[in-house]
Amino acid sequence: MIPLELNLLEPLGRVVTRPWDDVFTGVHIDSRRVQEGDLFLAVGGGADFVEHALARGAAATLVPHDAHAALATIASAVRERSKARVIAITGSTGKTSTKDILFAMCAPHARTIANEGNYNNELGVPLTLCRLEEDTELCITEMGMRGLGQIAKLAAVAQPGVGVITNVGPVHLELVETIENVARAKAERSSRTSPAATSSSSVSTRRSTSRSRRATRRRTSCRTHGWRSSSPPASTCPSRNDT
Repeated sequence: MIPLELNLLEPLGRVVTRPWDDVFTGVHIDSRRVQEGDLFLAVGGGADFVEHALARGAAATLVPHDAHAALATIASAVRERSKARVIAITGSTGKTSTKDILFAMCAPHARTIANEGNYNNELGVPLTLCRLEEDTELCITEMGMRGLGQIAKLAAVAQPGVGVITNVGPVHLELVETIENVARAKAERSSRTSPAATSSSSVSTRRSTSRSRRATRRRTSCRTHGWRSSSPPASTCPSRNDT
């Protein structure tokens, strides 16, 4: 990770530091993964593992007032120091497969990182950004959605230069009610990209194609492509299966 000064942590919660460290060079929410110089950020019951993290060599531990806000603040600071291009992938299905394919294509040609597993929420996206190094050229990250406004918050931290919507389908309708609202939520990613950013959208179900394409195009200038199908496509954890 691009090193950050420990004084960044002071407004975020209760901090314990080692007297010989003034920066931290990684972020973990699992004390078992902490290495020398990392920050251990206690989420949920993580405060019980502060001593374990320090014993493993953590430069600092943070018991935050608000875990999501603290991770967003730290990840934003890393992102501001990075020249990497971020590719944000969202969609009702296919995010993780698309991420894995893109990583396999890009990694041989550029210094590339991608989110672990399907880390795609308020914990997973910042943790991915906190793996950015000074020489990272591409960062590929999924963005999940459980309701309107969530992707906008994730995109505000990640500042993507490329956006991909794999598809828009009838998912989480208990939260957003209509397929048009699903498209609106997915398009929030584009609202946080620069005017020169690249966007791509694929709409893959017969029932939702026309409505979701119209909703997406009204809110973004993205290119859409897709295919017909006779049937729809088949917290505190950074890898929760959000859509």
